Amino acid sequence: MRSKHRLGKFAWRTSFMAIAAVLALSACGGKPQAEPVEGPEVHSPVQPPAEDVTEPAAPEPAPYTAPLTGLAVEAPVTQRPLAVMINNAPAARPQSGLSQADIVYEVLAEGGITRLIGIFQSQEGIEQIGPIRSIRPYLIRLGESYGGVLVHAGGSPEAYSIIQKQGKQDLDEIGNAGAFFWRSKDRKAPHNLYSSDEKLRQAAAKMGYDQQVQVPQYSFLTEEPAGGTSGTNGTEGTNSTDDTPSSGGTADGTEGSTQQDGTTNSGKPSADAAENTSNAEQSSASANSAGGAGQSANAGNAGSEAGSQTEAAGEAAGKVDITFLLNSYVVSYEYDEATSTYKRSINGSPHVDLNNNEQLEAANVIVLGADHKVLDDIGRLAVDVETGGEAMLFQRGEVIRGQWVRAANDAIRFVKDGAEVALVPGTTYFNIVPNSPSFESHVSITNP
Repeated sequence: MRSKHRLGKFAWRTSFMAIAAVLALSACGGKPQAEPVEGPEVHSPVQPPAEDVTEPAAPEPAPYTAPLTGLAVEAPVTQRPLAVMINNAPAARPQSGLSQADIVYEVLAEGGITRLIGIFQSQEGIEQIGPIRSIRPYLIRLGESYGGVLVHAGGSPEAYSIIQKQGKQDLDEIGNAGAFFWRSKDRKAPHNLYSSDEKLRQAAAKMGYDQQVQVPQYSFLTEEPAGGTSGTNGTEGTNSTDDTPSSGGTADGTEGSTQQDGTTNSGKPSADAAENTSNAEQSSASANSAGGAGQSANAGNAGSEAGSQTEAAGEAAGKVDITFLLNSYVVSYEYDEATSTYKRSINGSPHVDLNNNEQLEAANVIVLGADHKVLDDIGRLAVDVETGGEAMLFQRGEVIRGQWVRAANDAIRFVKDGAEVALVPGTTYFNIVPNSPSFESHVSITNP
């Protein structure tokens, strides 16, 4: 009995295992599966995180440009310009603040000495500007053409007459604004008078002068910019006299001591200066009799000409030497490709700013011819800054020949073929030379 029971139990187990095998084969498609062969371990490569290839956004350009330089600024330039008369006698160099001027004019004064006018608007924090000197009628017209507050120390009788009769808005160190100037102990008077843009704007506000004025807007090329307590002793003139040397001498130590520009500290012109004054008279007479050579443009059509702008092609001009009157005084501008500016020198030496010891530079150099007339035996001049005439524009290593024009209540502009030529953004230097014996006789162009 026990054997039969074991056989039955074995048969049941066998049948069950057979049925299970059939079911397993059915699940596998009826074919037995081979056991996988174990091989080397294989891993999926780990992908590094994708690099951020997004290029950084270019900085947005400044939304505004300065009207007199064309340079980008972060806020609108609305403050009124300061037109500062700056001494250029040898004892006054190096001057302070010129590297922060928007525009600089150079024009003859007496005895072959030139005077500089710095037009300051777009830059602030200029701690020292000067030395500051006296004013002349044609300097009034140049400064006011930019809406500037006239800053000076003394002036010629005619200049004072214009300021008083016409109510010009000026700051005079020996007149209405002495507290806003100071004299440096490092130099002798009259070559040591200074102020700052902050003090001068405080003085203008105290005087109640206009803070918002019409400022001329130049046309600029759309490209990257080129590279940049007062006392009464030793002051220049009074309300009835000016700072000019006279045969009787002056009490303020007048410009020059037989300096290289022909003047003396003795209070009277040297023999060379007297000869140069005579030459200036002859040159002026020659220019006046010729009617002002090359004055093909005039103020009457300046408005229409300045209404259109152009970019003119020029000739190579790596260096320009300018002789205003005296052979012993030559101003040079040499083009620097690294900065795309012209570096300024006087008699072969770099002309630097005392504030930062950097050489003065200009994105544009304009040389223009004007009629000059000697008014008296002291050598005071009348310079025609209204009529227009021949001019040269130096920019980007080239010279463009054209004309200068000036409409009423406007600044001097450079035009060619009836259209205003666009300037390179940056500082512009205007150099006014006599028309005689010829305009081009004052200009020498070389390519070093």
